Amino acid sequence: MTLFWIFSALLTAILALVIILPLTRGRAESSHSRNELNTQLYRQRLLELEQDSEQGLLEDSEAAERELQKSLLDDMVQEPQLNTRKSPALWLPAVLVVIAVSYAGYWQVGAHREVAQWQDASGRLAELSRRILVEQDESMTEQDVRELMLALRTRLHQDGDDFRGWLLLGRLALEMRDGETAKESLEKAMNLTADVQAVVVPYAEALAMTGETLRAEGLIKNALVQDPDNLEAWSVFAFMALQQDDFATAAERWREMLTRMSPDNPRYAMIERSVAFAEQRLAAADTTPVTGPRYEVEVNTSSSVPYHPGSVLFVFAVDAAGGEMPLVARRIEQPAFPLTITLSNADAMVADNNLSSREAVVIKARIAPSGNVADVTHAWEGRSGVLSTDEDRRISVMIDTPL
Repeated sequence: MTLFWIFSALLTAILALVIILPLTRGRAESSHSRNELNTQLYRQRLLELEQDSEQGLLEDSEAAERELQKSLLDDMVQEPQLNTRKSPALWLPAVLVVIAVSYAGYWQVGAHREVAQWQDASGRLAELSRRILVEQDESMTEQDVRELMLALRTRLHQDGDDFRGWLLLGRLALEMRDGETAKESLEKAMNLTADVQAVVVPYAEALAMTGETLRAEGLIKNALVQDPDNLEAWSVFAFMALQQDDFATAAERWREMLTRMSPDNPRYAMIERSVAFAEQRLAAADTTPVTGPRYEVEVNTSSSVPYHPGSVLFVFAVDAAGGEMPLVARRIEQPAFPLTITLSNADAMVADNNLSSREAVVIKARIAPSGNVADVTHAWEGRSGVLSTDEDRRISVMIDTPL
């Protein structure tokens, strides 16, 4: 913060000099330049008079010269050294106005409150860590957790090689449902340790939270192959199915957890309630699990795509053999790129007219400023290649074509 005030004072001083210098020197420099110009004109005219006299064109050269000298004296600007020209009374009010406007403006629209909050949180890192992580103080609020994350990020900015710090930040971000922060933090943690398995499960949870479902499932399955009794992996695996409204699969995975837990485990009763919840929702829905291919689509935009506030992103699949009618579609308001979503038969526009009913599809991503997918005014689009519907795929689509 001290550095900020030093720089702000320096910038204010520079601005003050921009005001002071013209007021104290502008008039003198202007008159000086005018006198120089008059002198140059006098010398040039005098030289012309001498040439005219030598050629006998002037009858009275001395009179002409005296007239020229008188003209020069009349044109010379007299600039007496007055104290008022350098008096602070001339420029001090302007400088005071500059200082007042600058700091008053910052006080009104600046981020000084956020900076003060950030500094306060950074100074309380040890206290927040102790109360939230060690004592597990129930009086701590969501805001306290966010302040701990802010303080932790500040320390990690200074010491970026702290594996445990990045892992902790990632887990806190998962608790706060901040998938992007969790993903970024856990990726850094994975790069700082040889024991990648310690980070795989929370990292997979972050991927699922940001829409990279297929990749997350692959990591969880691999973790369970290496350690079938990894309860954290089973828990994340079940919640991933729950996020996709696949209650049958979620219940199956929770039951698998119960077979690997002792009835004395404090979480046993909670998992039983989770199984009952999934079964209840499954009975109420009275539907079969969604099957068919799934496409994990990473969508990004090229630098040429203009920003339109309120634009809506549509990601949809069409028959590769022809036709523009979407088979499955997702609508995302206020998209932030890059983003990842998963398309499946659960997103079908008509139940029987889905991905499984076609041999191959093309996936399109369209930004529609009007919010209407059929309105191509100022709309931009990107598309994938031809994709077989025989298997799940992970693809990237770049929006770079105006419609």
